[in-house]
Amino acid sequence: MRIRQFSRHSIVYKEGESDEAVYIVLSGIARLICLNRKGERNLLEVLGPGDVIEIPSLLPDIHHKLTCETFTDCQIGLISPTALVEGIVGIPFREFNEALNLTVGRWWMLLERHSNFLSQTVREKIMLALLDLGRKFGQRDDHAMIIDLGLSGQDIADLVECSRPKVSECLKSLVAEGIVTREHRRFIIDSAKIQASLRS
Repeated sequence: MRIRQFSRHSIVYKEGESDEAVYIVLSGIARLICLNRKGERNLLEVLGPGDVIEIPSLLPDIHHKLTCETFTDCQIGLISPTALVEGIVGIPFREFNEALNLTVGRWWMLLERHSNFLSQTVREKIMLALLDLGRKFGQRDDHAMIIDLGLSGQDIADLVECSRPKVSECLKSLVAEGIVTREHRRFIIDSAKIQASLRS
């Protein structure tokens, strides 16, 4: 595995410029962005240590429109898809790639179509980002999830790519509803309430 260091707010890869490698987040926070047909950016996922970003190298024939950007300083491991598949799965990469195209390939095209119709509100983007941060970095305490990353309101605004005033307004609303609690730069979230709000 090759290890590369990326400073915050830099591009790990984007379509047509990625190495022939599987990317593994070793440290830091990154975000996965998908562009729709209008060129608008949709936040697909917040990435943390252990997350594997494999679409470009494992599905080279898929038009993915993905950009992976660092949100903080990150350490990224790069390993060839052949070494990863044959070393861990234990089958020839060609056979694995064929199976992946028949399964994940179709799913990915569905996701890409969905991104063209995706129109998340600022509130939804914030809740989805907080859920992802909670899953990857949070510490569970009773029924709540504590996110102690020292993130400011501006950091959340940068993460979801919205204006600071709009994000502050939405966060105040989430706090008033008991969905989010803020203690200085700690966020305490109620995951069940966030999921219920996203479904409603």
